[in-house]
Amino acid sequence: MGNISCMPHDTAEMTKVVTCSGKAHEFLLPVRAEELVRENPGQFVCDSSNLQVGCRVPGLASHQELQRRRLYFLLPLDLLFSVLTEEEMVCLRRRASRARRQRTLKRKKNDGRKKRIFQVLGYFCLSPLVVKGVEVEQEKKDSKAVVFGDGKWRQWSWKPALDTIEEEGTELR
Repeated sequence: MGNISCMPHDTAEMTKVVTCSGKAHEFLLPVRAEELVRENPGQFVCDSSNLQVGCRVPGLASHQELQRRRLYFLLPLDLLFSVLTEEEMVCLRRRASRARRQRTLKRKKNDGRKKRIFQVLGYFCLSPLVVKGVEVEQEKKDSKAVVFGDGKWRQWSWKPALDTIEEEGTELR
């Protein structure tokens, strides 16, 4: 039912792509270079391990899958097959280290705790609600209210109503 795993994943197993603006994207599932180029027109994908000062900047073929545990760059097309200068290499290193620092800061912000995914059914109206201070009649006074967000939504626990279904008799012919 979907492709989200509830198990924590190892960030070292991800494919990381740094854009021209320095923003880092992490992919857990395999990604082709073609998919990234479609989403970012005017750019190409380059493996960071193939970059050397004084050598031409190679791009990945569109059918190639990005490998896990590697860092890739999305670079403008004017850099494709151009000779990489020292200044450009320093700029790319800065972008990669900035992206790595942002990831580390996110991890520190979470205090090293693992995130958990819970299904939230609070958005479904399964029972009486209080919306923006207007009360809807509460059927059972003993049910508990739950506050969502800033107090605008309250929902009481849902209990099914089991009634007898009356059927008309069918005659056999």
